Amino acid sequence: MDSPFPLADKGMPGYDPEVVQEFLERAKRVFEGAEDGLTSADIRHKVFPLVSKEGFATKDVDEALWRLEEAFADKERLSETEAVGEENYYKDVRERAQEILDRAARPAKLKFRTTSLLRPGYHVGDVDALCDQVASYFQQNQSLSVSAVRRALLRTSLGGYDEAQVDALLDDTISVMLAVR
Repeated sequence: MDSPFPLADKGMPGYDPEVVQEFLERAKRVFEGAEDGLTSADIRHKVFPLVSKEGFATKDVDEALWRLEEAFADKERLSETEAVGEENYYKDVRERAQEILDRAARPAKLKFRTTSLLRPGYHVGDVDALCDQVASYFQQNQSLSVSAVRRALLRTSLGGYDEAQVDALLDDTISVMLAVR
């Protein structure tokens, strides 16, 4: 059987092929309506185990998951607008966007809770810069892609921002961006 993804380079870990293929087969069944229980958010949060040999190249799998997430988000948007109407759907999306903006537009160094000086968190400057981009996207219609948010590199530093809070905001940002495509 042909592999749907290239294998990771020799000596590099890759995603467990069996787990990846099982997940993708399930996603296909859900997308086609044969099964329930999988959303774009589930796809966004999916983490595959790594194997040391003969694993799928992580970059290729991640990019495929991003495309799959976008397809699910499109389908969810259509379903939701049919269920509640476009006006109500976009009202909810605007409210979610405003919550993101309220957080992202906070003053520098005060956007999130910080960790103790003995515990690592996301580098405050990196997060503040990304939040400024997010705020500009929502306030001034500045260009920002879902891919740029997904690929944002956030260093860690002692006393940095709480990673769970930042991750939640970035997750919500991606969700809202996909909701209005």
